[in-house]
Amino acid sequence: MARKCVVKVVLSKEQRGILSELARRLGTSESETLRMALMDYAKELSLMKESIHKGTGQA
Repeated sequence: MARKCVVKVVLSKEQRGILSELARRLGTSESETLRMALMDYAKELSLMKESIHKGTGQA
């Protein structure tokens, strides 16, 4: 099993409020909400395809 990495994030009060509300509406933890937001943003920027191609040696 892969080890998880811990990342600290500094948020303003407004950002923390948004995160808390999103997590509440989604019924997930704040950590899971941040992970989902990161992955959605990466997909939007097509970073997922790039990292997969780099990992398999394709470009």
